Amino acid sequence: VTGKNLMKTNEMIEQLLGILNRETELYQAMSTVLNKEKEAAIQSELIALNEAEIEKENILVALGSLEGQRRNLVTRLADTLGYSARDINLTQISQMVAEPFSGRLKRAKSELSALLEAVQAANQRNKKLFEHSRELLRGSFNLLSELRAPNPIYYRTGAIINTSASGKCVCDEI
Repeated sequence: VTGKNLMKTNEMIEQLLGILNRETELYQAMSTVLNKEKEAAIQSELIALNEAEIEKENILVALGSLEGQRRNLVTRLADTLGYSARDINLTQISQMVAEPFSGRLKRAKSELSALLEAVQAANQRNKKLFEHSRELLRGSFNLLSELRAPNPIYYRTGAIINTSASGKCVCDEI
């Protein structure tokens, strides 16, 4: 890389590190929101759940914007380094550039990867929590539906007579 290209490359690496740092901050915020969402679901706080959903959507919009910026920057950086944008990733970029950029890129990648894994795990946890809640609601709905429907009784004559007493019991504890 020539002197002029080196300066251009260094500027792009600084921009890339800035984008990666902002993405890391947003994923940390997402992790916090996912924890809030979990607590709201456990406490059945609908308003808090709605607020968490709005926060997640805002974070995802910001992440989408940063992702576009990152892709454009990596494409320009790959062109400068003489590679195809499809064939280059952070690990390879960190191996092509000198210190301190190499170490900073490796740390940013490592931090972001660990955070992504944590966010994915929290998202899966919340998904399972919501699925369990849905099953509990479905069970409650089915029980209440059965309580509403009168129990048909068959008589010797073959006639079916609906009675209002169905003989079911409801307990408020699980």
